[in-house]
Amino acid sequence: MAVVTQEMKDALRIIGKGGSVVHLATCSRGGKPNIVAERFVTHYKDEYILIADMFAQKTKVNLNENQMACISVAHPMKNRAWVFRGPCTILTLGEARNYKWHGVMAGPLLDEWGSWDEKEPPDEVPPDIRPPRTAQRGVIVLKVEEVYSWLPDEAGRSVI
Repeated sequence: MAVVTQEMKDALRIIGKGGSVVHLATCSRGGKPNIVAERFVTHYKDEYILIADMFAQKTKVNLNENQMACISVAHPMKNRAWVFRGPCTILTLGEARNYKWHGVMAGPLLDEWGSWDEKEPPDEVPPDIRPPRTAQRGVIVLKVEEVYSWLPDEAGRSVI
């Protein structure tokens, strides 16, 4: 089991505020990849990363066929970058409260993160283009099994 460190958790907290850039990558059973930039991202305990499911149609199709996914987090100005890999699912709003997936109970998780836009309104989006209401459908949960990181060497080249 891999652990999300405090430095990684801190990087996840500055999405959309000129900080970290996050992408979720999934792949269909047939090998067709999908990658999407994410805005509402956080950690849950020390072994899960959560993303609000606002409109994850291709992601949902891929996860129904292949639960392995990756989430990349990069803060280019601070030389921090990680890729988290592991099984991933979407817990939809209305899921049975006692449904358990890889150690996560749906009820408590959705109680805490089911109204993400109320907890973390996207203040950086100008009011004239901000949607009147976000349409969260659930929470994407990735159980972190592997973490890859890379930092630039002395010459500024990325190394794994």
